[in-house]
Amino acid sequence: MNAPVKPLSIAVRNEVLNVVWAAFHYRDDLKALMIGADVPESLYNRYATTDNAKVKIARAVLDELRDLGDKGWRIQHKIVAELCQMDRPANGVADVKNGRAALQRLRRVAVDASIVVDTVQAGIDARRDREAARQSQIQQRLAVLGDLSNRFNELSAPKDRSRDELQARGYALEKLLRELFQANDIDYEPSHRTAHEQVDGSFFFRGFPYLVEARWVQNMPTASQLSDFKRKVDGKLDSTRGLYVSMAGFDDDILDYFASQSPGRNNIVYMSGQDLALIFGGNIGLVDALLSKIDAAESLGKFRFDLSA
Repeated sequence: MNAPVKPLSIAVRNEVLNVVWAAFHYRDDLKALMIGADVPESLYNRYATTDNAKVKIARAVLDELRDLGDKGWRIQHKIVAELCQMDRPANGVADVKNGRAALQRLRRVAVDASIVVDTVQAGIDARRDREAARQSQIQQRLAVLGDLSNRFNELSAPKDRSRDELQARGYALEKLLRELFQANDIDYEPSHRTAHEQVDGSFFFRGFPYLVEARWVQNMPTASQLSDFKRKVDGKLDSTRGLYVSMAGFDDDILDYFASQSPGRNNIVYMSGQDLALIFGGNIGLVDALLSKIDAAESLGKFRFDLSA
């Protein structure tokens, strides 16, 4: 629904007429502006006689538009807006300086009447609104990360747990990872099972898809378990990589053996429970953590990179 408008004030109307007198030389230029502002051509032509000067034509048009009510008032506002968009007087005007001054006076009264927007102030307001929105997003993200940290600490607290509780903790880890990635604006697909395999999650980061294996058990993964995950990764497109998350950490000897015995490319990055504690604790952001591990793997061949180092 259109916002309500009012007819032009005397002050704005007078400045419009001053612009018509000072910033227009050819009648056709005035007519083109009026018609472009939705003044009905029949209405304009009614006053555009050879006996009427440009200012008299404009005054008569504005007066008839005022008498038309809301529809006419909106056209009045369009005329003002069109005039305010002129950066210089129209062709043929001899006193350009006077024409520019008339346009500037009209812009000032039009801004004061809220007919047009002060572009400088609008830019300031827009920047302020963007910054406020950015700060709001930061606060919301901090709140989410704070909640995730509390939940991770609760799950990590040392205490006796039943078999069912231990299994539930593994599922909770998968959920925490999904929410952690989403809080960092990284698209993350949750765990799912196909006819042939279980995938704990997947995400897309810096041009590569990653499969996720998330384990929260007492023992470190064996070479056989690492091989099983690598087969999942290698079964996808060549660009696919893997992120293996083990809360119990990793045996460096097993990782070295696995890397030396793995056929083809080594495309798995490893994240331990200690790494996750640093991320959930706010010591390092998730994006920086991933980049550190990926850079170490790509540049140095270090697929097991300790974030605390």
